[in-house]
Amino acid sequence: MVKRTSKRFAQQFQDYNDYHDRPFGLKWGTAFAMEELTSTIDENHLHASKDIKSKPLMSREDIDEVLSFSYIKNQPVEVQLNERDEFGRFTEPFIGRFKGEAYVDYVVIEKADGPTPYNWEDIRHVAIKEVDKLSKVELFE
Repeated sequence: MVKRTSKRFAQQFQDYNDYHDRPFGLKWGTAFAMEELTSTIDENHLHASKDIKSKPLMSREDIDEVLSFSYIKNQPVEVQLNERDEFGRFTEPFIGRFKGEAYVDYVVIEKADGPTPYNWEDIRHVAIKEVDKLSKVELFE
């Protein structure tokens, strides 16, 4: 028999059989708080059940025309790429601004995380994002 001394107490424990329990960190390391678990399940369900509509495929000339208009009017654009997610759906469109930087094989669109280059073939659809005018916003409902 091995005598063990607890670090917190002056008691001595004697093993009465060969069973040794795992330490607390290994035993409960995979446990989740119930709120965290249910919120993660809800987020996964919303992501899996999301229905993203594919927008019509535009030609490069049409994309260029919309981008030129957005540059002149300083309007944000909504861009859908030809990418698909793990479920085979098109990825969600994103909102960005075109600052006039376009080249032969790619165009640069500025998003919240900075300017990002996109190949012309990777862009499926571009549309002008309508911005709510301050005069039409209801202050009190």
